[in-house]
Amino acid sequence: MRPVILCVLLMVFTGVLGDGETELRAHLFRYYDKTALPNAKTVVTISSFRILDFYLGESDHVATVLCWFGYSWKDPRLQWKKEDYQSVDRLAFDPDAIWRPDLSLYNGASEMHLPESNLPVLVYSSGETIHVPAYTLHFYCVTDMTYWPHDSHTCTLKFGSWVHHGHLIDIQTNGTEPELMLGEKTLDSGKVITKTAWSLSEMTLKREENFYDCCPEPYVSVTISMLATRDAPAFAWVIKIPVICMSFLTLVVFLLPPAAGEKIVFGGLCLILNILFLDYSANVIGHAPSHTPLIVQMVCQQMVLVMLSVVVSSLVVRMARGPHSSGLPNILKRPALLLSSCLCLGSYSELASKSSHSLGSSRRKPDELELGEDGSSEIRRRESGDACEWLLLAAVVDRLALLLYAAVCVISLIRFSSVL
Repeated sequence: MRPVILCVLLMVFTGVLGDGETELRAHLFRYYDKTALPNAKTVVTISSFRILDFYLGESDHVATVLCWFGYSWKDPRLQWKKEDYQSVDRLAFDPDAIWRPDLSLYNGASEMHLPESNLPVLVYSSGETIHVPAYTLHFYCVTDMTYWPHDSHTCTLKFGSWVHHGHLIDIQTNGTEPELMLGEKTLDSGKVITKTAWSLSEMTLKREENFYDCCPEPYVSVTISMLATRDAPAFAWVIKIPVICMSFLTLVVFLLPPAAGEKIVFGGLCLILNILFLDYSANVIGHAPSHTPLIVQMVCQQMVLVMLSVVVSSLVVRMARGPHSSGLPNILKRPALLLSSCLCLGSYSELASKSSHSLGSSRRKPDELELGEDGSSEIRRRESGDACEWLLLAAVVDRLALLLYAAVCVISLIRFSSVL
């Protein structure tokens, strides 16, 4: 019997309470005009700004933030005595049913500077109104890609009334600071992983008053600033490792034998790799209007060095393979022999010396021995000696180019170490 009585009492109480809320809503909207300001001066207080997700598009300079933007104001037309309406102390309204401040995102990157929200507005019996909508805001954030992929950018969102000046709608912050609610997960090892590639810091919320020539009244706005730092280790390694590898890969061109035609082929492949990386960089970061990323400068410099290495390799192969109508001039032969010992090219120097000694011995033979078959052999020996001398010069030029390129490569890595 008791459960039945309790159910009946609950149904009666619910019906009375429901009638009280219906009567209250009818009373509040009897003469309510949602297009009129609640007061001669309405104070809008920013109560919270919680960031749930953040994304920055480098190519179009547009940042996207998913947030909860909480603000409150007082509307005297929505006041009531809760004792007169079955102790109803708060009501939830559709946001389009009551007056709301015309807050807008001044630096928005979409047609709707502040998107519409279907989340209800909470109104208390004192007339205090609270709205905490979830917004996906798109706004402009000019990026400085100089230190990409270790870049940091200062992004700002600027809110304010689109129509009313500060004497009609005043915006206050009351010391509110932005908060981070990014999705994080702690692994068993203690490492924290996040769903975003950006780390946000130095977040501030500041109220500003601006005066314009057209109007003597102040226009109030709120600026939210944040420092976005790229925090994507995998992305950084995908960029850095290929650049470092391409820098040292060109050294292989000079390590191949002077007469090897593969030197030119390998240099061409290195040049193609640099061009592909530049194309990838252009697709990722776009075309920066006022700066060039340091790592792109490094790759462009590397591409010029690779092109020069292909030219030098072509000259080296030409010198090593011949044909040559005469031997190496003394003005080049003596420095080549001297440098060969310093450049660890003793085998090439010994080969050139043997050829010169053999050629000198053959020249002391009687002239009659140089006829017929012996004459043709002498010509072949002379051509072989000339080729060995030119091969020595090619090896010296190749080794000097190797040392010069290695020095430039090390200096380049030190110079651009801030992005590596």
